[in-house]
Amino acid sequence: MTKIAVSSGDPAGIGPDICIKAFGNKKDLIYKPIVFGNLDLFEERAAQINQEIAIKEYRGEDEDSLSSDFLWIVNKPIGTEISAGKPDPKSAEYIINIFEESVKKTISNEFNAIVTCPINKEVINAGGIPFTGHTEELARLSKSKKVVMMLANQKIKIALASTHIPLSAVSDFINKSHLEEVVKIIYKSLKDYWNKDEPLIKVLGINPHASDGGYIGNEENEVIIPALQNLKEKGIDTIGPISADTAFIEKEGEKADVFLAMFHDQGLPVIKAMGFGETVNITLGLPFIRTSVDHGTAYDKAGLGNADESSLVAAMDMAFSMSTKI
Repeated sequence: MTKIAVSSGDPAGIGPDICIKAFGNKKDLIYKPIVFGNLDLFEERAAQINQEIAIKEYRGEDEDSLSSDFLWIVNKPIGTEISAGKPDPKSAEYIINIFEESVKKTISNEFNAIVTCPINKEVINAGGIPFTGHTEELARLSKSKKVVMMLANQKIKIALASTHIPLSAVSDFINKSHLEEVVKIIYKSLKDYWNKDEPLIKVLGINPHASDGGYIGNEENEVIIPALQNLKEKGIDTIGPISADTAFIEKEGEKADVFLAMFHDQGLPVIKAMGFGETVNITLGLPFIRTSVDHGTAYDKAGLGNADESSLVAAMDMAFSMSTKI
């Protein structure tokens, strides 16, 4: 059975809640989730949200020994008292520890994939640990030269040419070689994980109206168009640059396998509006499979029992599906 590592995220957020609701007492799962977290915290949170589950510490057991009667936890100390809904910078080291260990054990092939629950960058940095985001740290830990953030649901997939950088830095960040590498990673991933023989990638412009031929900025003419021409010569066809304001209005038969947005808030508001709670965050270009939920820590819902686990379930299903394609 496929074993999937789950980094449970910020202990004061809804990460523990959605893990308990998604995996507790579920005997029909087609994969085996192993949650990295704190055993005592999970038992307390389960009682708090009125979920009767049996929790057991995972110590490297093989698949046949992992009974579906238990929620299996890789137990890690927190080092501080945690209250649901109250973020604590003292938990930063714990958050990073469970994330990094789950990554390392996935790299070592103990797990077939990793799924991450929400963290709060402000809490981690306030705790004295510099942290930009999961995507950037995954690249560092895996020694990957370049990775690509992509969100996907049943309706649409949107990848990003840049992630967690200021808008003022996007233009300088995206050069021809970077854009070509991003498209190559997307193209290969679509073939490997989604069985697309000839993936259709639609590339957005960076400026309004994709610059209107150079009247509103030069990035399209100087960077995007030359990069896409170079890719075409290498056998990778794309469509673009397309004006972002109309790109997502598609006719039947012309639907993209993936849209490539130039910056974070050019693409993500679209996909989240089309399927929030059903969307999965995927990191492409890693030597392993990583998916994540599409939402934040939701401190206001932690410990109340009403947190929606559907995005976590979708992320697990996506990780399982991708792992069976390779």
